[in-house]
Amino acid sequence: MRALLLVTMFGGAATAAEIMETRREKVRPMTTDRPDQTEGAYTVPKGWFQIESGLFSHSSRLNTEERTEITNYAEVNLKYGIAHDLDLQVIWVPHVRHRHKDAGGQVTDEADGHGDGFFRAKWNVAGNDEGAYALSLMPWVKAPLAEPTLGNNIWEFGLGINQAFDLGGGFSVGSSLFLNQAVNLDNDPYFEPTISAVLGWAVTERVGIYVEFFSAWRMDEERYWLTSVDGGITFLITENLQFDAGVNWFFRGECAVNPFVGLSWRF
Repeated sequence: MRALLLVTMFGGAATAAEIMETRREKVRPMTTDRPDQTEGAYTVPKGWFQIESGLFSHSSRLNTEERTEITNYAEVNLKYGIAHDLDLQVIWVPHVRHRHKDAGGQVTDEADGHGDGFFRAKWNVAGNDEGAYALSLMPWVKAPLAEPTLGNNIWEFGLGINQAFDLGGGFSVGSSLFLNQAVNLDNDPYFEPTISAVLGWAVTERVGIYVEFFSAWRMDEERYWLTSVDGGITFLITENLQFDAGVNWFFRGECAVNPFVGLSWRF
């Protein structure tokens, strides 16, 4: 009886191991929405979780004598694949620090707390598993969860249309068109169309680099373009764990520099 029980237990363990190995073999390679501002065209495989964390991000204004600094700690984008071509995402920043400095470098205003919450769904329309082209649609909504001093306490929403092209030779191009309904400081809603394009190069099987162009049209009473040139690097530690680092340089509109580091994990 004990021998039969042991055989059954070991047999069950072996079967579970085989299922897990088959699951790993069949799953497509991990792709992430970070570190660039262009969102990915691919979804998290069904039944998988993926955590994309901005471990540290710091933004500092450059074009004024007075300076505004915003630092995010441990931002997380938690994803779950609910279908082969559909995943759900929750984004939240547990700790945000906002500081304003005068021309002499003295801090005149400071606020700490958590940020807003974002809820997104990504649907891959084409190219999730094969082919040189992929397309996804990603509706999102912002929940006003931030501290009163760090947010506008207004719901916002939008839609992202994301594309990816495999150019061969390790090169790829991605693009996003965001159709966003935002709110200004006076709580007046305005339309904010945003475009981005990124060129990536897989230097090796583990190391990748990218350059990116990003621009958002602020269609409130000020009406200006917020534009940046970005760059960064990714390092695939394992097939399901990736480190990244980069910088976004906003040279038009609210001029600022934004360095960051992050980590993504799939399981």
